[in-house]
Amino acid sequence: MIYRTVAVFIVLFWLTMTGLLMHQQMRPGNSALREVPVAHVVKLLFMHRADPEISKSRLNIYSDKLRLGQLNITPDTGDRGQHRDLKFDGDLQILIPGGKREHIAWRGVLQMDKLLTIKRFQLAVDTHTPTDLTSEIVVVPEENIAHFQLSAPNGVVERQDYTLDERGARTALEQVGLDPTLLPISTKQPSAAALECKARQSSLDVPGGRMDTYLVTVESNGQTLLECHVDQLGRIVRATTLLGYTLSAEATTP
Repeated sequence: MIYRTVAVFIVLFWLTMTGLLMHQQMRPGNSALREVPVAHVVKLLFMHRADPEISKSRLNIYSDKLRLGQLNITPDTGDRGQHRDLKFDGDLQILIPGGKREHIAWRGVLQMDKLLTIKRFQLAVDTHTPTDLTSEIVVVPEENIAHFQLSAPNGVVERQDYTLDERGARTALEQVGLDPTLLPISTKQPSAAALECKARQSSLDVPGGRMDTYLVTVESNGQTLLECHVDQLGRIVRATTLLGYTLSAEATTP
């Protein structure tokens, strides 16, 4: 059932975000030992305040060179430049049991302040099989809570809150049919950096030459979850994920 697949995706995405929120801050002071502070790369995304279209990232999603969807990421600083929001939207074809591909779409926003402290994360996913449904999760670190809501055209079907700790994560995993003992993010020790975010200067081979980039990696216990190339204008131009998807801008696609 496509709803269960999407629910699993949302829960895993939330767990990853929770790990980043609880264990990994992007402030410059926490990046002294890295080759490049992660905060420096994040700030590049918001460099072109007058024309955010310059920093907008438009990525195609591939699996084994087959294009399955797209992801758009738009930086926003507000009218007075007081906040740092990353708005995103896109769509994806996913394979469900029986060999049929179904279409999902998503939209959301990661809200931060000028110091890049994460204030709120929101993700909504639309599915159409067996009926139209919208699954939405809102994570509020200051309140230590994640709000989940499932809606149909005629109203709310389900609503539940989860704490941003091991108990909340295990409850969410159990409700989507996953074994909570496989919990990928440890929240038993809040001081332990279960997820590590790093950045370094790098380069990327593109048609016609080579591009200088910053390579941002997210790792957990030595396992790379995400690698992301950001160009000098603050645009994400290439990303690879643990799930096997590759995201690539048109100009960098071989």
